Amino acid sequence: MIRLLNANFARLWKTKSFWVCFILLTVLDITNFLTSYSVDPECVKKLGAELMSHCSNVLLFIAIFAALFLGTDHSNGTIRNKLIIGHKRFEIYFSNLITAAVGGLILIAAEWSVVLITGFCLGGEIGMPAEEMLLKMLICISAVIALSAIFTLLGMLFTSKSTIITITLVMTFVLVIGAAVIESILAEPEYVTSFEMMTDGVVTQGEAEPNPLYVSGAKRGVLEAVNDVLPSGQMMQMEIGTLRSAELMPLYSLGVIAVSTAVGVLVFRRKDLK
Repeated sequence: MIRLLNANFARLWKTKSFWVCFILLTVLDITNFLTSYSVDPECVKKLGAELMSHCSNVLLFIAIFAALFLGTDHSNGTIRNKLIIGHKRFEIYFSNLITAAVGGLILIAAEWSVVLITGFCLGGEIGMPAEEMLLKMLICISAVIALSAIFTLLGMLFTSKSTIITITLVMTFVLVIGAAVIESILAEPEYVTSFEMMTDGVVTQGEAEPNPLYVSGAKRGVLEAVNDVLPSGQMMQMEIGTLRSAELMPLYSLGVIAVSTAVGVLVFRRKDLK
């Protein structure tokens, strides 16, 4: 396992796609932060919130990096060579999972670093209690590892590099768009108030009426559970500031990591790589 990890990390540092993702992500985050600063200069007084406000940016870059990194292993025949020289399949799987997770954590660390450095240069402050800050960072870190586990599962189940890239990117957009749609549905208020324009030009407020778009009962519970468990849903909640089960989210991510890894290892052990 150690030899596999050493080889993977040596390749990681030389992988152009990883460093392209790294640079593009940092440029995007600096641009987003400076845009927020131009609109509201007081945002530098709450850098803790700014760190979390664009955390889903990293999701796409993790997907691209993981797909290209794992896809290259298949296209170059590297996995077959590892098996030929005696490495176990579960060792290959876990070494790739760890490499993908480390790459994702480097990207999220880069994202946070550029925001903090830029913010402090502008006289900023964290503006968030340490306990809350640490919990939110833990949620992000566990979500990144969970995403890496999902992308590793996809990358190890297919042998075609183009197929891995396509499926990984499609899955990424499904996760992001799905989380956004669910949060949009849950954001609907239970009651809505109508406003009427009188003949004299005065606007009057009507009575509150039930909102037909409001979701309640078991359906609401299911939607909340889905977005609390999915890493993309956790990141979406982080961005809009509506964390429902903050203390449980790292545990949900551990569950996602365990399930996706167990499925991936079981299937990869039986996969024909000839």
